[in-house]
Amino acid sequence: MENLPLIEIAELNESIVDCDSFQNDFSIADVDGKDSTICENANPEYSTPMRLNALLMVLVTNGSAKINIDYIPYTIKTNSFITIMPTHTIQLITVSKDFKARILVASRAFLEECNPNKKGASMVHYMQIRKNPCSELLPEEARHLEDYIQYVREKTKLRTHLFQKEVIQNALIGFFLELANIFIGKKEHVTPPVLSRKEELFEQFLQLLFEHCKEQHVVTFYAEKLFITPQYLSLILKELTGKSANKWIDDALIIEAKMLLKAPQATVQQVADTLHFSDQSTFGKFFKKHMGISPMEYRKS
Repeated sequence: MENLPLIEIAELNESIVDCDSFQNDFSIADVDGKDSTICENANPEYSTPMRLNALLMVLVTNGSAKINIDYIPYTIKTNSFITIMPTHTIQLITVSKDFKARILVASRAFLEECNPNKKGASMVHYMQIRKNPCSELLPEEARHLEDYIQYVREKTKLRTHLFQKEVIQNALIGFFLELANIFIGKKEHVTPPVLSRKEELFEQFLQLLFEHCKEQHVVTFYAEKLFITPQYLSLILKELTGKSANKWIDDALIIEAKMLLKAPQATVQQVADTLHFSDQSTFGKFFKKHMGISPMEYRKS
């Protein structure tokens, strides 16, 4: 129970209707909002957060959706490009019925083999992914990437090709290079953003929260790490995000709890232990306070 459950590519493939894949290492698919169970009027409290054990890239071709990445909300729309690393926590909040997107999913091993010489950064690190998971493309850029994704998909369909894996990997390298060429011209991927002191503290707080929220539940811990008072930390967060420090910590804990509760092998007691609650009863009260139902009821839902 040390690590949060990761969704494997094989599991993801099962939930996608229109998908082409190579073994359990690479998938490329079209997704449609009409097939989603999370529509625009859904209750976001019950959408399940997850971490995918692979690199996920999404090109939105129509419609819109709201997602959380590492506890931060994003609205994505036509011509948005999203890159999600295995370390990202993602939660789908709502999807419009006219939403359409093309996605590529690649395992770490598959990506590492795309860069056999191991010289310099891997293809994945051409983009400052961690800081900029969502980018807006020009219509012509989006069309170009969509065409290239289709090219990669055609290679994925070559079931009888003796070197299918290598063909797919070479096509994927080409896609990364096209993507890098587009991103090089975008300010957010070249020039580090100039942050105010408060924004710097907020960014540092998010990193600390991502690393420590399971075991550290009090504002004092994060304030001390940032060398500021708990009151000032809450003031900054309230000013920048509308949420207090306690609310940020509670929300992060709920996201982690929901992921753990979806792992069938984990008991509620184990989830409580992993999240460093004093006992199962305290965890149950905390969960019900924020979700309106008990951990067991959430698991059954």
